[in-house]
This record gives sequence, C-alpha cells and structure tokens, in this order.
Amino acid sequence: MNIDKEAFLKYLTSERKGPAPFREIMQRFQISKKEKRRLNLFLSELILTGKIVRVADDKYGLAEAMDLKVGVLSGHRNGFGFVIIEDSEQDIFIPPPMMNGAMHGDKVVTRITGSKDGKKKEGEIIRVLERVNKEIVGVYEKSKHFGFVVPDDKKIWHNIYVHKNESKGALEGQKVVVKVTEWPDKGRNPEGEITEILGDKLDPEVDFKAIIRQHNIRTEFTSEVIAGAKAVALSIPKEEILNRRDLRKDVVFTIDGEDAKDFDDAVSLTEKNGEYQLGVHIADVSYYVKPGTALDEEGAERGNSIYFPNHVIPMLPEALSNEMCSLKPDVDRLAMSAIMNLDANGEIKGYELVKSVINSKRRMTYNKVSKIVEDKDNALRAEYADIAPTLDTMLKLAKILNKKRFNDGSIDFDLPETRIILDKHDVPLRVEKVVRNWAHRLIEEFMLLTNEVVATHIFRQGLSSIYRVHDVPDYDDLIEFERFVNSLNYPLKLKEEVDPKLIQALLKKVKGSPEEDLINKLALRSMKLAIYSTEARGHFALAKKYYSHFTSPIRRYPDLAVHRVLKVLLEKDNRNKYPQSDLMRIAKHCSDTERVAEDVEEEIVKLKKIQLIRNHVGRVLDGIITGVQGYGIFVELSELFVEGLVHISSMADDYYTFDEKQYAIFGRNNKKRFRLGDSVKVKIAKVDVDKRQVDFVLADNEAMKRPIKQKTARRRR
Repeated sequence: MNIDKEAFLKYLTSERKGPAPFREIMQRFQISKKEKRRLNLFLSELILTGKIVRVADDKYGLAEAMDLKVGVLSGHRNGFGFVIIEDSEQDIFIPPPMMNGAMHGDKVVTRITGSKDGKKKEGEIIRVLERVNKEIVGVYEKSKHFGFVVPDDKKIWHNIYVHKNESKGALEGQKVVVKVTEWPDKGRNPEGEITEILGDKLDPEVDFKAIIRQHNIRTEFTSEVIAGAKAVALSIPKEEILNRRDLRKDVVFTIDGEDAKDFDDAVSLTEKNGEYQLGVHIADVSYYVKPGTALDEEGAERGNSIYFPNHVIPMLPEALSNEMCSLKPDVDRLAMSAIMNLDANGEIKGYELVKSVINSKRRMTYNKVSKIVEDKDNALRAEYADIAPTLDTMLKLAKILNKKRFNDGSIDFDLPETRIILDKHDVPLRVEKVVRNWAHRLIEEFMLLTNEVVATHIFRQGLSSIYRVHDVPDYDDLIEFERFVNSLNYPLKLKEEVDPKLIQALLKKVKGSPEEDLINKLALRSMKLAIYSTEARGHFALAKKYYSHFTSPIRRYPDLAVHRVLKVLLEKDNRNKYPQSDLMRIAKHCSDTERVAEDVEEEIVKLKKIQLIRNHVGRVLDGIITGVQGYGIFVELSELFVEGLVHISSMADDYYTFDEKQYAIFGRNNKKRFRLGDSVKVKIAKVDVDKRQVDFVLADNEAMKRPIKQKTARRRR
C-alpha cells in the first residue's frame, strides 16, 4: 500500500479544501480493492492519534481544521466531565447533557461549543473512539427480576443494569466484575453481564482483587513467560565472566529495606588521600531479558513492579526478580558497574562504566546501617567490623554529595511518609510514620549520582536513549503558591524563569515550623509530573541537566532499556541500537504505567486507612486543614493520616463565607476563621467505605475564635 502518515496529512492540508471521501483517498494513493482493509486500519490508527476524524458521508478530515479535539474523558460522579487533551494545558468541560454516551476513560472526539465563565472551554462529545471500561468492578445490588452493579470507580457515574439471567448467581453486596454489553445512551444506563464474582465487599482480602481488576493489571505470568525466565535463570557461563570486569574480591554489599527481596543495587567505596572511588553495581537484567522474547514483551507491557502493603506485583517472574538478577550475598551475579572517582568536594574526576561480575559480601538493612553509622551501636559495629569503617566513609561522602546537590539548587520535598500495617488477612491494624535516616539518604545520593553520570555519558556519545525528565513548572501554576506562602509572612518572589534555589531556600526556612508539611505538599503540587522522554530536557527538582533511570532494572522497564543503550556503547555494536520510535513508545507507555501504579498504590492505602478509621467513629482527634472550599474544609488527622471533609452544613453556629484569596472561611458573626494550614480538633462523624468518604464535624476550637490579620500578597500579572 503506497501511503504513509506524513504524505496523507500533507494531502489533507495542502491539496484538499475540506474532508476527503474514502473513494478519493483510494484513487489519490492508488490503493486497490484488495488493500481496502489495510487502508481502513491505517485511517483508524490515525483517528486514534487525534490527527484526523471521520465525519458524515464516509469522509476524513483534519481534526484541528474542524475545531475538533481528541482526548480522554475524565468523569465526575455528578455526571459531568473534562476531556484531557495531550500536550494541552487546558481541559474541556463537558456538561452532563453533552456526554452522549461517553464514559470515564473513553477516548473521544469533542466539539468546542463555547466557554465556561468566560475562561474554560466547554464542549460536546460527538464520538467515542475507544472504549476503556469493557469490564467494570463494583458491588452487586439485587432486586426481584434484575440487578445493578454500582461501580467502585466513582468517576463512572452510571450503574450497570444486569438482567437476572446474566447475574451468574451473584448475591447482594458481593464485589463482581461486569462485562459491558450495551453502552449508555441518552436516558439509558449501560447493560452488562457478570463474568466474575470476587467475594463479599466486607472481606478485606477482596479489596486488592477488586482494585487490581478495576485497573486491568496483570497479576499472573503466562506459562511461556515463566518458562522463559527459568530457562535463562541458570548458572553464569565461564566465558561470560571472562568478558567482564571481575569485581568479586571487592568489598561490595547491598543496603535495602527489611522486607526487600529484589536487590538490584550494591555499593562499594574506598578512600585515599581525601579522594574517593565509589562503585555502584546494578543488576544486569538485560543479560537475561532479551528484546523480542515473551519475557521482554511481558516486562515492557507491565512497565514496572507495583508495591503495596503485604503484596507486590513484580515486573518480572520471581526466578529473575528475587533470584538470578537479585544481588544476594555470597553468590556471583552479573552487574553493570559505575566506578566513579570523586574529590573531597564531591566533584567527579573520572569514571568508568563497565560490565562486571560481583559477589556481595553482606545484605545490609537501612535500620542496621543507621544504628552503625549514626547511633554508633557497639554490638552492631562489632558484628559488622569488616564493613563498619566503609559505612562511616560512605556516610561522609553522602553528606558531601548532599551538600553539593543542594548548592546546585536541588529541591528536597521533605514530606512525611506513612505506611499502613495489615495482618495476614489484609485487615488494617495501624498507621506508622516512616522515619528516613541517613542510611536511606546515603543510598539515595549514590543512586542519583549514578543516574546522572550514565545519562550524561550516553547523551555526550550522541546515542538515543530514555531520560527521566522533570520540566520547569509554569510560572502561572506557582503564582497561587507564592501568594499563599506570602500570606503566612514567608517572603517568596518568583520570576518568569523559575529558579529552583528560591523554592529550596523557602523549604529550608520553613523546616521545623508548623506550616512545614503543608508548604512542602503545596510546593510539590505546583510542580509538573516527572515523565520518561527521549528528549534530555533536564530534571528541575534535582537541578540536573541530564538524568536517567538506570539503577532499578528489576522493577522498572525504562532502566532496563537504558542498560541496553549503554551496552551498545560499551560493546561498540550498533546492530542492537534502539530505533528512536521504539524508545519514544517505551517512554510514553512507561510514563502511563507509572501513573497507574501510583494510582493503585494510593487507592489501596487510602481504602485501608478508611477501613481502619471506621473503628474510630466518635473519637475527637487533632488535624490540619489541608483544603478550603466554599462547601467546607478538608482536614487530615495528625495521628491516623486520613483526610476527611467538614461540610459547611455541619458548621451550624454561624453563616460562613469563603475567602479564596485568604484560603479561609470566616464566620459572619462569631468571627471564627478556618484557614489552610490551621490546626483543628475534629470528631469522626461518619465513614462510608464504599464511597471512600470520611465526614468530620468540628470539635471545640477555641483558638479559632479570634481572627488573625494577615497581609495578602498582591498577585503579580
């Protein structure tokens, strides 16, 4: 078939004054009747990219020329939604009557119809290009002749009608998977048939099944993939060892969490005359996972491992992730090593990137290392006498690197981390605050340096690769943040060219203050999301010009891809060079899978916290106001780290007015003020696990009765 994307788009742009009929396209590009099916497939793929749309009379035209936009619908439980357009900063608001049968997550064509409040664009969905919710997870509600599945995902506002004969014997209150057989239309709910019964909605072990099924995450490996992993997870051939730098006699060890099983990084260090030689040794997963194999395709599709309480969904089968690729102690392992020479100020004086073989001498944990280097625990120092001096030197170097990084402008969002503890049946027991010590920071500094060195090396060699990119935030996005911190009497004056050092200086100034956590959280919200890209656009928050993910190939596919790119350089073999188009596809796909993993992890933790707080209804607890809206205030509990809403209707002691500029609501008569960042006492009034909602009511808050005058920063135009 004699047609390609560029030629076809040029034809629509230059030769046509309007949409082109299908028959004319066949004639123009000399496509035979036998090739008609391939042309349809070609046009369908172009439609999905959003470049063209199919209109009446079987014609195809440029979407942009017809003021049509292609994007993904993000729904709301109240029936409206927003179409998110890729590479556009403004979403399109879709009111309920203009949905035209679209559901949350669908890829749609939207016609712009006007603007909402004179600002945001408003539109109508004219066509659904791709349906996402072919199977939906929810709770079955039964009646005499039919039933409904109420979706767990509240962005899907339709209940799915299920005929009695299609219920598969599901009982009231069970979590089920329903396959959509009829899509919604005006005034009509979607219809479906139940394909799987997950279990009772009150069973904590069912939660994980439901959330994982809801996000269409693969949990099992096929027999072909498992066989492929076992076939390569064999002893290391002697000829392979001869082709590598032999570091088995070096003092190399791992430092990970107590529960870790996949050790993909190990470290070594020597010091002489105030100079350091740091070795960072990363599991050589690319030796075992070859492009084009079922094992590689499975890892690429998953994109990353997913971790949450009591469970992990690995990117690769355990024969590799927990065994042959894991840098376990006292066994030979293949690695990719970065051997870096640094001076007393942490400046790199030289480096080598080599294929190596190592033998880890110890499996250390963060807690043990912290006790050795920070607490100087005598018993542990005696037990690990062989590496305790090396750990001391590592701490010294890590502090040097940390200081240098911050002098360069790196931003450290020091947000409190928590973890929820579950029993063996996934019932939540408590929430614990995670303490980050210098053992964590030590490994973090070494990995950050290695990722930068590898990215810089590949870029300077001119080879296409995948970079970890964190773009400079938009100035307009930071204006609200600037205004808020100024209202707290913290000076911050940003310029059009945002300097990370200004934000870093602010976060340093608020450290230890009551507002620290909130300001860190709002600063992070003002940033753009980090993504994978083939363009080396730098990492704003880390203040690095070139940065890649290289140090976790067991659990992240982009790292595996970067290993392969580096090997092309080390082996001087361009036959294995990645095509640019493949790298772009991997970068985009892995950015997407990363977001899904984050959503799943966040959703499960949130659900478990809500289940935990259900046992605390009626308690009065301290909290911090994390959000203020006209309909109420959001409060996060300081002890349980759960966020809930104090609805304004429950504040019956006065009429309250929302002041957007001061991020507060004020009582008209009693002069009480509730502002973002304020400490309050709340009573847990209601917990709805199905809706993922927690309702608070205000307890006695005497401190809030006197308004505090604050200067409001003038918004810069």
